[in-house]
Amino acid sequence: MINKLWRTVGLVRPVGGFSRPRGGYTLVEVMVCSVIFVIFCIFFMNSAIASMRSQQLACDYYKAMTIARNRIQRASEFAYSSLLLINENQVQVDGKGKVDSSGIYRRTTIVSAFTNGTPNLLQITVQVYYPDAQRNMSTKPVELSTLITDKM
Repeated sequence: MINKLWRTVGLVRPVGGFSRPRGGYTLVEVMVCSVIFVIFCIFFMNSAIASMRSQQLACDYYKAMTIARNRIQRASEFAYSSLLLINENQVQVDGKGKVDSSGIYRRTTIVSAFTNGTPNLLQITVQVYYPDAQRNMSTKPVELSTLITDKM
């Protein structure tokens, strides 16, 4: 009687061999679930890394644009006769546009005469190279130009 009770509860093996477990998961089911979970995690991590790289690239582009805009603003404060003094070529600057030998941005300022029939007109072009997604220098810089006359 007690043996019959134990068999119905599942604590005693039936005579004649092994029985399949009544609950839980098999090792194959657990392994398949684990592989699916790992694939999902890898996909999620790749998406997160791509998103962070894209965000960093946008941030660097914005800083480069700000550096160029600030350089043009600074040029507009110079006296017209001394504007040619702000020419520079591939100067290393930091994220704020200050000259820094360890800066990750490269700034070029070109001041040239703009000839369209108007006398005393200078064109100021600022190019800023910024790091790309692989942290190498970009092949295409941010470029801003403006015209300044001696009447300003």
